[in-house]
Order: sequence, then C-alpha cells, then structure tokens
Amino acid sequence: MTVMDSALRESLKSLRLSGMLETLDARLAQAHGGELGHLDFLQVLCQDEITRRETVAFQRRLQRAKFEQQVTLEEFDFTASSKLPAAQIRDLGALRWLHAGESVILFGPVVINGA
Repeated sequence: MTVMDSALRESLKSLRLSGMLETLDARLAQAHGGELGHLDFLQVLCQDEITRRETVAFQRRLQRAKFEQQVTLEEFDFTASSKLPAAQIRDLGALRWLHAGESVILFGPVVINGA
C-alpha cells in the first residue's frame, strides 16, 4: 500500500464514506486493468457509496417497522391462499408499473391475525 493509498483510505474514513472504502480495492483493480477511466472510476465509487447508504437506510426502516415476520416475494408461500394470483403478484414485484409511471391499487378483505 502506498502513502497515497493510505491517505485516501484515511480520507474516506474521515468523510464516513465506508461504501467507497469497502469497494476501493476492487475498483482500483478495475481501473488498473483498463476497465474504468478516471470519470468512470469516480462514478462507480460514488454509486457504491449511494448503494450502501440506501441499503443501510432500508434496513433501518425495516427494523423500525417492527414487522412480526419479514418475508420477501421469493420466500412468500402462495399456496397458503388459492385466491392470490402468484404470477400477477410476482409481476407487480418486478416494478415495471413503477418505471412506466403507472399506479397500482390493491384491494380485498381485511385480515387481522389470520382471521
């Protein structure tokens, strides 16, 4: 590790840019291998930091929500109810409607504690 390397790492720590710090070695290897130009290198490092912050914020919101059980669409048991159209729910989970600027309204009977 060069003096410049350690100075950069210390700067990233001081600025609390741990997302960049975590991926720095991999991104430097890409840059040295000619895969990334200067601006690309900086862009992917910034994107790494943004991704880390979004992930941490999402995890924090999940904890604050205090869900009894956390289930993803991949883990959800669609066989528990024959009324749930699994293909449609998975399609909604792909978020194509969001990228198309459309709205989705889900409605049905209210279920409290499985009753």
